[in-house]
Amino acid sequence: MLKHLWKTDRKLIDLTHTLNASVPTWNGSCGFEQALKMDYEQGCRVQAIKMHAGVGTHMDAPSHFIRDGLSVADIPLENLIVPVCVLDVSNKCHPLYMISEADILAYEKTFQQIPEKCLVIAYTGWDKYWQTPSKYRNQNKNGHMEFPGFSKKAAEMLVERNVAGIGIDTLSPDGSDMTFPVHHTILGSGGYIIENLTQCNQLPPMGAYVITLPLKAENGTESAIRAVGLV
Repeated sequence: MLKHLWKTDRKLIDLTHTLNASVPTWNGSCGFEQALKMDYEQGCRVQAIKMHAGVGTHMDAPSHFIRDGLSVADIPLENLIVPVCVLDVSNKCHPLYMISEADILAYEKTFQQIPEKCLVIAYTGWDKYWQTPSKYRNQNKNGHMEFPGFSKKAAEMLVERNVAGIGIDTLSPDGSDMTFPVHHTILGSGGYIIENLTQCNQLPPMGAYVITLPLKAENGTESAIRAVGLV
């Protein structure tokens, strides 16, 4: 299957936000820092990077929530270079929107049943707020963040489909539900989660591939990734 990926007419889509010190983060604090350790006058420029593991466009491994779950280093490569199905709900999204079983069934009625071992991405359009962290985090008057996500029932349906993982263009596929049922469901099944994707509207609903490679960090529960779509 993978031999079909490298055709010369493939279009590459960068699904990854650029990291800097002002990117939106879960707790609102700086999640990424670069420090200069040497400069050109000393021979070359050398930087030190300090960041949260789950900053920017990143992957949650099963071990993030599940004791003895796979770490980012243990996820098989064949689960990281996979076909992608894109659920476009951007035309009806609002801060409390949760992707439902009906959304998945409507997608499958239009295209086909979501195949095993694919990545299912929700395109909500929320990435348009990335450059405005306060809007991207969208805290209400009680300090509770509000942004689109998946419902638990939708996550359970995708586990039944035996997907490799799910992705979304928000801080979390659980949206405003801070009990994290989607994390428990997807990661508990051995799948992974990708958060803070961008430009997912440039992917077709079906037929493309996505490469999502985390740092190969021993015992890593999360990792920044470079996610690339092949159309």
